[in-house]
Amino acid sequence: MSTMTLRLRLLTAAAAIALTAPVAAPSSVLAAGFALKEQSVSGQGTAYAGVTAGGNGDASAMFYNPATMGLVSGTQFVQTASGILVKSKVEDARSTRAARLGGTAIAGNSSPGDIAQDAIIPAGYFVYSINDDLKVGLSANGPWGLVTDYGDNWIGRYHGIRSDLKTYNFTPTVSYRINPMITLGGGVQIQYAKAKLSQASDFGASRLGRPGALDVTSDVTGDDWGWGFTLGALIEPVKGTRVGLAYRSAVKHRLTGNISFTGLPAALAPLLPTQSANADLTTPDIASIGLYHEVNDRWAVMADVQWTNWSRFKELRVNIANPALSSLTEEHWKDTWYYALGTSYKVTDDLTLRGGVAFDKGSVDVDYRTPRIPEQNRYWLSVGAGYKVTESLHVDAAYSHVFIPKTSIALTDDLTGPEAGRGNLSANYKSSIDIIGLQARLSF
Repeated sequence: MSTMTLRLRLLTAAAAIALTAPVAAPSSVLAAGFALKEQSVSGQGTAYAGVTAGGNGDASAMFYNPATMGLVSGTQFVQTASGILVKSKVEDARSTRAARLGGTAIAGNSSPGDIAQDAIIPAGYFVYSINDDLKVGLSANGPWGLVTDYGDNWIGRYHGIRSDLKTYNFTPTVSYRINPMITLGGGVQIQYAKAKLSQASDFGASRLGRPGALDVTSDVTGDDWGWGFTLGALIEPVKGTRVGLAYRSAVKHRLTGNISFTGLPAALAPLLPTQSANADLTTPDIASIGLYHEVNDRWAVMADVQWTNWSRFKELRVNIANPALSSLTEEHWKDTWYYALGTSYKVTDDLTLRGGVAFDKGSVDVDYRTPRIPEQNRYWLSVGAGYKVTESLHVDAAYSHVFIPKTSIALTDDLTGPEAGRGNLSANYKSSIDIIGLQARLSF
């Protein structure tokens, strides 16, 4: 078998594996907003410090900066799997109707327990070197997602019951080293998004004049394909010191599907038939800068700063075929910053140890925080290790604990505005996240 035939077969096989990578549903929010940072286990070991500059040393860095493919020699395939153990427990929840409706307590479950779901988030990468300067690659990721589920009978059901977003991102990428100092890269994001939103409405209050007499639950589902791009540059002014610059564009979606209703007596069911629905979703654009510096042949230090344009997310609007049923939730999110510092140490030529810390700023103030995404600032502490098993096989493992301060929501209903009739709702959340990652790298 010729070398070219072997490489083509490896390319085909690796591409097929990468395309099946994001098969598990992303779990509850793991970074600011509904971003999922868990796309590289070697990068996780330093809390993602230096990934924009290729500090993790493998093809998984291409998710953060496509120009880092220029660091890969030959052909490389990387497969990651991150196990996410999420706890988000609701405490001290209280809900009452608007004062003009009597201000009575809304009946239901005030202690829904853990609203998050554990999950495994995989990612796959493939890089093929056409020559020393020109590389092509393919990545498959789930970069955005969340799941929160309170159960149908919780006291805040008029604000939301279940929120479920999944994305699947496929990015063909190319990089080119224009001189020994500068490498440029870019890729096209091909993104599939799917969402489900569940919520109850107080049909008794709005139609029967008897608050709490009858609840109707609505389920909105929709999906869409969208596209965007990634751009990056890798600058190495001196050997062992690299600066990475990267930009990941927004991706616009119009999620199209339908809305269905449950809970109505048979005689009233014709009032709310299943009908078409849609909602706009735009994933935010991201700009980042990373630094990697080798102090000596054993020690390296690294840093990353990332800006995410969450201010795009001003509202959650669901448009229904019957306009009277359309809904709007005001969000008013803010742009966020992620700061990470990390280090790595080569114990031997085969074993590398890593560590890192990070601060991930929350994207929404308490005035607009909703039970769908009760997010807050996050503090990362990560450790990891990489081991060269053979000349071709390298494995990585990492563990992170994400500390989350106590979070609260405080929503007021005065029967005006888009959320009229949903009731007053307050609750506290006690949350934490543990992440265990494994990664395998094959090089040829």
